[in-house]
Amino acid sequence: MNIKINTNLSDDFKEISITINAPKITNEIQNLIDYISQINTTPNQIIASKNNEIYFIAIEKIICFFSKDKNNYVRTAQGTYKIKYKLYELEELFKQHDFIRISNSCIIHITQVQCFDTSILGSVIVKLKDHTQEIVSKRNVAQIMKLLKQRGNLK
Repeated sequence: MNIKINTNLSDDFKEISITINAPKITNEIQNLIDYISQINTTPNQIIASKNNEIYFIAIEKIICFFSKDKNNYVRTAQGTYKIKYKLYELEELFKQHDFIRISNSCIIHITQVQCFDTSILGSVIVKLKDHTQEIVSKRNVAQIMKLLKQRGNLK
């Protein structure tokens, strides 16, 4: 599918408007619409707390989200912070931004992965850039292997 992109820039415009002209809606066009819609709704930071202080953490700084002792947390290179979001909310909110659930209690940021250790048959261990590691649950191994194949890391 060829896509022709036209831009019309003027100080007269008060907001950004995107128009798609096509003979019919296809899966590719629907995916494009979905992607553009996500850009508009996905935050670029998350609110977290630590020691009664509130922090705004940039999404690109996040290593992972995890649950522990009935609370949810976000981990960055600077530390671990408590969050009020549920993991399923975060999974939905950031699914277009390189976050993937690896277990019931952990969502990782793919950009923060150092490597995937597949040396144990049937298991995957994710080694993160902050020198921590997380175990991929058995039911998520197939999803991780699919991701690695899509990114060209496995045959």
